[in-house]
Amino acid sequence: MAELIENPAADLVELRIEQAAMLKKRVGGSCLIVQFLITYTAAIMYFISGPGTATLWFASGTAMVVVTFLYARLKAPGGITRENHGSYLFGHMIVSALTGMVWGAIAIYQTDFQLEYTVFIGCLLVCSITLGGILPSSAYRPGYIALALFAVPPFSAYLMINAPAPFGLVGFAMMVYFALAMFLSARVEIETRDTIAARQKKALTERVIEQNKTIQKASEEKTRFLAATGHDLSQPLQSQGFFMQALRDTLDRPDQIALLDQVQDSWRAQKELLQGIVDVSRIDSGAIMPKPVMVNIADLCEKLASEFLSDNSAKIELVADFENIESVTDPVLFSRIIRNILSNARKFVPAGGKVEFSLRHAKDHAIIEISDNGPGIHKENLARIFDEYVQLDAGNDDNPKGLGLGLAIVKRLCGLLAIRMAIDSEQGAGTRFTFTLPIKASDRVPEIPCRTAIQRFEKSPLVVIVDDDPAVLTSMTQLLSSWNCQVISASSQKNAVQLVSRTSAVPALLIIDKQLDYDQHGLDLIEMLREEVNEAVPAILMSGQMGKVAIEQAGAGIRFLNKPVEPDEIWAILDRIISRPPQPEIS
Repeated sequence: MAELIENPAADLVELRIEQAAMLKKRVGGSCLIVQFLITYTAAIMYFISGPGTATLWFASGTAMVVVTFLYARLKAPGGITRENHGSYLFGHMIVSALTGMVWGAIAIYQTDFQLEYTVFIGCLLVCSITLGGILPSSAYRPGYIALALFAVPPFSAYLMINAPAPFGLVGFAMMVYFALAMFLSARVEIETRDTIAARQKKALTERVIEQNKTIQKASEEKTRFLAATGHDLSQPLQSQGFFMQALRDTLDRPDQIALLDQVQDSWRAQKELLQGIVDVSRIDSGAIMPKPVMVNIADLCEKLASEFLSDNSAKIELVADFENIESVTDPVLFSRIIRNILSNARKFVPAGGKVEFSLRHAKDHAIIEISDNGPGIHKENLARIFDEYVQLDAGNDDNPKGLGLGLAIVKRLCGLLAIRMAIDSEQGAGTRFTFTLPIKASDRVPEIPCRTAIQRFEKSPLVVIVDDDPAVLTSMTQLLSSWNCQVISASSQKNAVQLVSRTSAVPALLIIDKQLDYDQHGLDLIEMLREEVNEAVPAILMSGQMGKVAIEQAGAGIRFLNKPVEPDEIWAILDRIISRPPQPEIS
């Protein structure tokens, strides 16, 4: 149907195919109507013109009915197609012309001006075939024209030339009728075209609806698959991260620490690959929602620049210039955008290259620019770099290949934060990304604290950990114990409540897996443990399944973290909890 709308030639082809199919389908009913007319007029002719003329008319008329029927049945036996519709319609037009010749010739042959009724019978013949032909033949107007042209004008001309004066006027009236029939046939074809177009549009709409259902079903299945995959892969990554952090505290030889650094680098790369897949699906499903707060954009940029320089083995020069600008945005998502662009610059810029990172004020907007002197991007590739799983040659074999999701995530996050993004690049001339962030004022001024190095806690806070994965439970218990925490670990809801009820101390933090065995939900367990100690204990709800529901349900005093969780995230949350005043009791 797209071709019908966009291409007039294709529109005509589809119309002709449909017309040919209608003619082939209607031929049976059409032949019955015409045969009735032949029989009826032959009976009248029998009493007026005699049996000989009536028999001649009945035989010749019936013969053309048989020819019409057999042509429709034998021609294109497999149905009308794009390849055979033209020849079918041409043959139909020839048969229609022959039919018109027979009817017109019989009308002239049987006319006897001495018998006035024969003029009436001739008019009846040519009028009945043209009126009766409107239903089947006007589906294809050229066929109808061929039928009427060889039936009406010859008979009309015969009357006007040969008939006595009164009958000559009848010939003129027949020409008027012929003109009216041509006009009506044109109107009928227009209506036929509209009917065909409406039917095709309806069929197209139904196909589009079915395709959309199929696409939606595939998207839902993909989301479920990624959710299950993310959960299954995040569990071992979660335990690996905590085991490695716990192992670091036991190492003292530099070569052992260097080897562990390499292992952790590989672990982080694997975590980032998984997180990229998860993030794209979460953004598309609406599970990631911005949490705007008033932040100092310059401070965020300074931190991101420091991160870039801290891992600068390629000795890339970073030129940074940040004006002091504050605005309302989501600092985590904003940092993710800039971090991805800087990460790309590190991959693409050769050793000893240069990256410029600037923040400046422009009226009511903040302009962030990141440019490099790397190899640049071909113009034809600029539109593709934001598609999923599109990788361009980084030109640096030392950097690991990703899945091509970084810029796809950047594009989606910019849409969430209402940040305008522009890219300018030429092959061999580097690349420049420009981000335009609206500057907004807000009464809320929470600041995002900077993380400090992980240290042992002096007060030995009590932490409750509940997870049905033994590896995750063991690794987190070992790590928190190394931070001088008292740890209660449990693998089920019942076990956790029993262990907490046996201690008089109030936990400083609850770390609960969202989905436990036997359909036990982590939120329910948090509520039960809070009621047990009669305090609104801060809690972390962890999950390997991305989803909007989990984030929406994580209420006051509950922080939702998607697995795998970095150990320093847990430490930073616990450090803030210990540093603030105790929570009020639950009344």
